[in-house]
Amino acid sequence: MSAEEIRERAERLERRAKGVRSRLLRAVDALDERRHQVERITKQAKSMAVPALGGTLAVLALFGLSAACFSAAIRRRRVLTLSDRAAEFLRRAELVPRPSFARTMGEKLALSLVSFAATELAHRATKNFVDGRLPDGRIAVRPALEAHRLELKTT
Repeated sequence: MSAEEIRERAERLERRAKGVRSRLLRAVDALDERRHQVERITKQAKSMAVPALGGTLAVLALFGLSAACFSAAIRRRRVLTLSDRAAEFLRRAELVPRPSFARTMGEKLALSLVSFAATELAHRATKNFVDGRLPDGRIAVRPALEAHRLELKTT
């Protein structure tokens, strides 16, 4: 290889290196610009986050407050008939005092005992009837059988 060819080859390699260097520098500049852009967007988003959160909380608070006021207004505006108003007045007035707890429990206990006794009597009477007995438990056939036997003896 001659010196001329070597110089030409070196120049070609130098031109290629300059092209690669310039493309590399452009890529680095583009990446640097994007990094700066991301930093600006992040800073802007952080500065907007606090007011956006405050606005959202304010809207939610207003919505909750309006719902509570609306339900209270509905309860107050409920139309009561005259009989409903009279019943409410009598309920509040307590014209008849409530009986004591002991009296209420005594009444309930007595009612339970009477109910139990009536149930047992009905149960026994039904069982005796099904068995062919009188309600007090005596066999209902015996008087008829004795009357029949007397009839047979007399004839």
